[in-house]
Amino acid sequence: MALLEHKRCPHCGKVTWQEYVPQAPPAASYWRCRDCGDRRDAKRVSVGNGADLNRGRVQTEEVCADVLIVDISRRGARVRCDDDLPVRVTIGQRVLFNPQLQPFGELAHYQAAIVRWVNSNEFGICFETPLSLSMGDITRIVKN
Repeated sequence: MALLEHKRCPHCGKVTWQEYVPQAPPAASYWRCRDCGDRRDAKRVSVGNGADLNRGRVQTEEVCADVLIVDISRRGARVRCDDDLPVRVTIGQRVLFNPQLQPFGELAHYQAAIVRWVNSNEFGICFETPLSLSMGDITRIVKN
């Protein structure tokens, strides 16, 4: 049975149920809003503006398309749809995301994820299983 508290979400601003999600070390435990699903305790790494460096792929039931990665963390990513081939997603939809940031390893394969928010041509995804890479490793991969 999950530990619950009724409090204000720092992300969406609603007073709603917050669910405590315990994680085994080295991952940190966190509170997740049941309305918006926000888990922003993870540090995010901005990918940058290089056109080839921040390209990833999102696969839905209907389409597999390129996206631009705005930032990424162990638990999820913020992506922007490519203007040439927009991806239509809805909150709660399950997608597969391949960051394509490595030639092999975790950041070279598709990760199962859930869409947590949508704003115009950007959306946020939460990985179903957090990456096993440390934030230092992700930063090194992105910056190199």
